[in-house]
Amino acid sequence: MMRRSSNNNNNNGIAILIATILLVVVVDAFVSTTTTTTTNVGKSSSVLSAALVEGDQVMLIGPGFLQLVMSKTCKAAGLRPLIVAPQLKLDNFAQYVEDEGIMKDSTIGMPEVGEDQFGNIAAIVFCAEDAVLPASYIKRVLDYQDLGQSPFTDGKLKKVVMCAPCQSEKKEKSMGWMPIFNNDDKKEKVWNDFVDTYSTHPMYKDSDIGSIVRFGTLLGGSTDGPECIQELGISEKMYKMSLEQYRDIRERGFDRFKLGAQLLEGNTVNPRPPNQDKIEKEYFVNDKKEFMETFTVVNGYPEEDRTNRHTVAQVVVQSLLRDDKTYPKELTILSKAASQFPSDNEWNELFDSPGPANW
Repeated sequence: MMRRSSNNNNNNGIAILIATILLVVVVDAFVSTTTTTTTNVGKSSSVLSAALVEGDQVMLIGPGFLQLVMSKTCKAAGLRPLIVAPQLKLDNFAQYVEDEGIMKDSTIGMPEVGEDQFGNIAAIVFCAEDAVLPASYIKRVLDYQDLGQSPFTDGKLKKVVMCAPCQSEKKEKSMGWMPIFNNDDKKEKVWNDFVDTYSTHPMYKDSDIGSIVRFGTLLGGSTDGPECIQELGISEKMYKMSLEQYRDIRERGFDRFKLGAQLLEGNTVNPRPPNQDKIEKEYFVNDKKEFMETFTVVNGYPEEDRTNRHTVAQVVVQSLLRDDKTYPKELTILSKAASQFPSDNEWNELFDSPGPANW
């Protein structure tokens, strides 16, 4: 059940809902419509022979909210997520994950011989939101052994996924960004070194098991939205992490209205057409002005370079459950307006024919 802070918020929510319903009628001239149905990601790859199977362990290397959302998505898919983060982070993460089973399996590093996870790790996902992982982690993780033994299933990984930001000149700042501590240039170098090192590792360069999932500015990831995110979202406390109220509203807005997906090949964005603003301004005049506020949250309206954390988690788990070579080796996931995840058939179409959504 969605929680609201006051009766006033309820009234505002109803007003937005009514306006949104009415708006569907008038915006077909701009964006194509898509009918979707709610789906659990773990049940959405039945057409393909899954690379990972139920019960496989997936090590998620963060830290960050994306890592936590991904852990719940993995669990819903029948996989066993292993969150890796410093102990102080793990102690704090419990209040957001709200799942004792997931937190019980969490760890501060690679497992050692004799531990439950050792020899049972089927996949690794690097899913930090910020530039906090040094390039040296690639070799330390992917080539790790203890007492001469591999921690991976049958001595090898089935899948490796790296999540990293897409290239965008207009990309928004992260949740914790402050001008006084601006070190964007350093962060970009850390990300570039991390991705470059991964790209030259044999598991990516010389194998089909490795892939890269690019994301835009990350928003959302909690439960203030439709039924399909209730078991997948982390605590609504995450909305309060920003010092700016508008950010809280945007995070919630993405969970309510931006669950659709654009799957693009390579490291890219979906640039806004130069005349898009002019077309929209000319259309919304006189009696249609009231619909301008809600226009971008219906009928598959695309995002240029922003992504819901839920959508990133969905596409990563989708890739884990698919055969090699059935999706691009490097892809970018962006959001578009929808209050449901893509259906099974829609996911298949996205992976088969990646490309930006129409403006």
